[in-house]
Amino acid sequence: MLLVHGWMATAALNWYGSLDFLGQSFHTVAPNLRGHGRLGQGASPFNIEASADDLAELIGALALDKPIVVGYSMGGAVAQVLARRHPKLLGGIVLCATASSFARHMELRPAVRVVSRITAAASRRYPGAAGGLLQWQIARHDRSAGSRGQSPVDNSMKWALAERSESDLATFIEAGAALNAYDSSSWLPDLEVPAAVIITSRDRTVAPWRQEALAALIPGARRYVVDAGHDVVVAAPDLLLPVLVKACRELAQG
Repeated sequence: MLLVHGWMATAALNWYGSLDFLGQSFHTVAPNLRGHGRLGQGASPFNIEASADDLAELIGALALDKPIVVGYSMGGAVAQVLARRHPKLLGGIVLCATASSFARHMELRPAVRVVSRITAAASRRYPGAAGGLLQWQIARHDRSAGSRGQSPVDNSMKWALAERSESDLATFIEAGAALNAYDSSSWLPDLEVPAAVIITSRDRTVAPWRQEALAALIPGARRYVVDAGHDVVVAAPDLLLPVLVKACRELAQG
């Protein structure tokens, strides 16, 4: 099982409450995407296609035999592209709390693209200032999550927050713009990899209707529902993980 984390997270922050449980049923691998977490600063520019290719290289380097790829939120977009570009490497994909398109205001896509390029370039040119701004952005993101009813990260997880703080601010900017521009709806109906979609029905970050639309676009996709919000993987893993294991087992069994 190859676990792919979400935006402004790391493998540790996304999956720390899941690894023991998942490890009882699967050999699990949870990498950081480029620019995220420890050693993230100074990474190559982020885009979803390159991140998918990175994972394909990792599958080869670790000699993983057709893993089930579990993509959470932004990781779901990366998993979709990985399945499209490298279908023969995978045993299946499980898409959690994610969508085929994320933009809320389509007309703003060109402006978002331009602004992201400028700000990402500036953050790479001035890494000291970018580090301070990243700390502010993380705090702002977490306060926003709390205002949407999602659980803040508790004090025991300071190590994970510190790891996220070592990420590259330019990466977060580029990843946000990449999600804003992302749209897989035209090619998902031709996907050749077995797929399952886990819908978080109380999600206020990726709307449930977007998740339902994703499931409808993939022929034969297995559909599961978890009655929880976007942060279920951290806030209530006991609700998500049995469903996730079931979805992976059913994909593996064909």
